[in-house]
Amino acid sequence: MKNWVIETENIPAEITFSLGKVILENALVRREIETQGCKTVSFFNYQKNIEMIDTPKGDFWISLNGKNYSTDVFDFSECRLVPCEERVPFKKSPTMTYHGSYPPPGKAVEICYNGTEIPLAVTVRYEIYDGMPVIMKRITIKNISADEIIIDNIAADVMCITQNRDSIFVDSDYNSTTQFLGLDLSKYAKNYARFQYDFLEIAPLFRMNIKVKGAEELSSICAYELLFSADYYESRLIEVKEMYRRVAPWCTDNVLFFHLISNSSRTIRRAVDQCAEIGLEMIIQSFGSGVNMESGNERYLSRMKKAYDYGHEKGLRMGAYTLAYVKDYHPVKGDEALNHDGSHICRCLACEWAEQYMKNVIRFIDKTGADAVEIDGPYGMLMCSGGKTHKHDDFTDSQYKQWKASVADWYNEIKQRGVYINAPDWHFLNGISRCPVGYEEIAFSEKRAEQLITSRIYYYKGTFDKNPSQGWGFLPLNVYHGGGKDAMFFPTEKNAFEFDWAMAQITASGVWPTIRGKKVYDSQTGKEIFKKWVSIFKKYREVLNGITVHFMPPRIDAEKPDRTTCIDAIMNQLPYGDTRGFVMFFNQTDSERTEEITLPVYYTGLTELSAPPAPFENTKNSDVLYPLYGEEIAPLVIKARDGSQRTFVTDDKVVDKPIPPLPEAELTACEICVSKEDKKPENYRIDTNGNIKMKITLPPMSYEWYVLKEVRKG
Repeated sequence: MKNWVIETENIPAEITFSLGKVILENALVRREIETQGCKTVSFFNYQKNIEMIDTPKGDFWISLNGKNYSTDVFDFSECRLVPCEERVPFKKSPTMTYHGSYPPPGKAVEICYNGTEIPLAVTVRYEIYDGMPVIMKRITIKNISADEIIIDNIAADVMCITQNRDSIFVDSDYNSTTQFLGLDLSKYAKNYARFQYDFLEIAPLFRMNIKVKGAEELSSICAYELLFSADYYESRLIEVKEMYRRVAPWCTDNVLFFHLISNSSRTIRRAVDQCAEIGLEMIIQSFGSGVNMESGNERYLSRMKKAYDYGHEKGLRMGAYTLAYVKDYHPVKGDEALNHDGSHICRCLACEWAEQYMKNVIRFIDKTGADAVEIDGPYGMLMCSGGKTHKHDDFTDSQYKQWKASVADWYNEIKQRGVYINAPDWHFLNGISRCPVGYEEIAFSEKRAEQLITSRIYYYKGTFDKNPSQGWGFLPLNVYHGGGKDAMFFPTEKNAFEFDWAMAQITASGVWPTIRGKKVYDSQTGKEIFKKWVSIFKKYREVLNGITVHFMPPRIDAEKPDRTTCIDAIMNQLPYGDTRGFVMFFNQTDSERTEEITLPVYYTGLTELSAPPAPFENTKNSDVLYPLYGEEIAPLVIKARDGSQRTFVTDDKVVDKPIPPLPEAELTACEICVSKEDKKPENYRIDTNGNIKMKITLPPMSYEWYVLKEVRKG
């Protein structure tokens, strides 16, 4: 069997009942639960022949009225097979590149219990999917008494795991991290999962504190558990990204959008015409545009509806930006203030103001027909000390209640309307499609040539843990924060070289940025460049949003930060379809460079290997030097305009298995076709390490792109 990420044959999931046990299984993973006591007795990784469970332990706990109860106070009632559920309202768009069904095909079971000491009925839901080593789990409780009770917290899963802890990845809809650097559960999952001595516990870090009336139900957070087949950092993250493609397909919506800095109906119509002319697919009225999604003015809403209707007539999705958390970059005073760090710059999203704010945004969507929204917030699951207008009791329940109101409930309501969501935090399992690929805003007030390098660094770093469509970059057509004419890409007639280069690397990465301006193009030259790259992006969108393979990182020259020190590359691959790969090489130096390239092609699915090979040394994001410019926390502090205060940093070292030297390779009978700009095909034989060798020569300050395809026989 091939690695499940590139396996094209169906691997069906099954659920069986046997001798008081429920068994969830596919050819990749098996979980066996004793129904009495709801104890997982085996969680087996077939791919690595590893048993995860040391000792059976109750699969959940519930804190009721201040006291914790484990599974031993519940009697088993029944098991029932049920369909996998649509957790997030789903509307497929033509710009999504994942074509499977949602919910992902698989099997689900509910195991039901009644409390012997407490007035609760509990339903434990497990889902296992075809072709994925992933199991989803959630707990739902029902108050079967007439009295109101308080649920302090619910552990969605509890398993005794002491060995092989690095073989499990845990995700949750309570996740708000921004990156999975190092795959360290204690960092990326700090709000929802932790190892307690010898067991893994998946529950909100702080209390839920929910009052449940008689006959009412309450669900826990949702847990996704992935058992790795791979050994190394990048190949493991490729498995995480493949899980997202299947369990949250909306995050594969690689729509080409434009950020418009205007609220004028005439300017919106002009932008619609320009977008339609060059092939863009969405307009989001940007921060600084003057759009007001909180407005209740009927004349204003009617005007915006007419503008959005015009966009819809031209085939565009239309939407706007709204600032959910930080207000005007000034301290917020009064009952809505967040006191998480004493700065008072944020508003609580579990208060009366926030409740009305979210209703206002929904009203704007309904009145105008908006089908896209960019929500600036909520940031990082912050916490609030409370006040008289708040919907939480104190600091400890503020995190959960803000998340429940602003992410779980509000995002669900937005997704019911089929609206595309951009948002800064990692709420993909709640319906967002895109968050930042990783960038420091002040970088885009630096010189254009330096922006090119820093953007490639962000594309490089940010695609270890995100599919390209899950991240956005940045391209300022007009001035952004500062930097003047040297930082903006308009006028494109004058700045055609940098604008073309920027669009080239955007296309190669598959990471569509916030292209922000007062109009889409300002010259015939700019229009032609834009249209050319939009056309190329659309032609290869499927593979550009495929599996990013890191092998030649960008190396910034710290002495001359508008140049690199060597050739770097961006490559995406797919194990199916006509086009199996797209790679672009960049020489942002002042001299011609000739190199023999070792090109990894395992994820094209055209090798004889059954598992991904060891990655190349020094390709992890932690090895990449990148500039640090200023403070990102509002109010924005711009420090590095002339470079005098610029510093360079690297990420924390990634914990990875030692990477052995590649064994001496021999050529196999497997071949792949590589063609420059899809015009000059040349066949290469793939070696036993899953690589090919190709020689390239790049003039100074140039790039070249190639397409990889299956060799057609006969």
